[in-house]
Amino acid sequence: MTEPVFIISTGRSGSTAVSNCINLHPKLVSLSEMILSVHYNFGISGEGWKGFDKQVWTGKEFWELLAQKEPVRLAPYEKKGLYNKEILYERKENSLFNEKTGLPAIASITLPHLTNEPDKLYQELKAVVPAFPEGSLSEQYLRLFEWMQDRFGGDTSVERSGFSTDAVEYLIDMFPNAKFIFLYRDPREIAVAFNRFQTMKMGKTILKAMEDTGLDPSDPSTEAEKLGVYQWLHPDYFELEKLHQVEIPYNELGSWISKSLLHAGRVIESLPEAQQHWLRYEELLQQPEKELRSLIAFINPPSVSGEENEEWIKAGASRINPKPDTWPGLPEEKITTLEKAVQPALRYLGYE
Repeated sequence: MTEPVFIISTGRSGSTAVSNCINLHPKLVSLSEMILSVHYNFGISGEGWKGFDKQVWTGKEFWELLAQKEPVRLAPYEKKGLYNKEILYERKENSLFNEKTGLPAIASITLPHLTNEPDKLYQELKAVVPAFPEGSLSEQYLRLFEWMQDRFGGDTSVERSGFSTDAVEYLIDMFPNAKFIFLYRDPREIAVAFNRFQTMKMGKTILKAMEDTGLDPSDPSTEAEKLGVYQWLHPDYFELEKLHQVEIPYNELGSWISKSLLHAGRVIESLPEAQQHWLRYEELLQQPEKELRSLIAFINPPSVSGEENEEWIKAGASRINPKPDTWPGLPEEKITTLEKAVQPALRYLGYE
């Protein structure tokens, strides 16, 4: 099989749009939020990346990793107005997963991104993956990628996950011959986008509540009166308006974004030239056909004609919608704070 391709970004950088474009290509299998949604504890537990240090995996163990369920604790909040467009899985009365069962990370985005029948695809994987022979984690993922390619008639797997800038070295260690696309955006705009991202603000606020109280406010069994000023985060008392009022401090947010972009860029630039491609989001918006043509030339799926690529470029470009920057609309003092925090990344990525 061909080597996989990974799209590396902080999130809020157009990676979903690129992933949707990839999904239009007849020979590319778009694995949206596969690896890192499985290995990252959604920012709630604080445990960070899971499983990368384990040396040998049986097929059964690998399936248990893919099938592990996180409690579906967002549903009560969604009923009260929390908007989370990233989760593509629809929980219905007759669906395989719901609030009571919990939702495997692989089923939340990856599978419904690929098919309108994610439950059927999940059951197919459940029948196949446990029979994989023993191997390293990378070998198991390569077997999974190959199976996915056969299943969807593709020849190249393209995985993308938000927040992957913080895990790029793990991916390079696992897949040293893979290709890496560094998708980046003006860090000032990333910061503003994160402060509009309700799910991230929710996660950050829940973490803060856990640090201050020792209790998980998202757990329905937590006694709400013990949460003090965080009582509004309890599912029974949730107030969307209070979440709207939460703002992650721009010095904190900007500092993380800057460090994350610098880290990923420096790691990727050390790769051989044939394994790295840099994609500036603003240029994708301004010249979508040009950037998609450059992107597919880098990915270079082996069994596709130039005509098919051109058709894909036109189809993908039609899905790219220009968006004006919003960070200049911040109050002057917040712009000053933000620009100071992201200055290293602005300089490194050429946004000064």
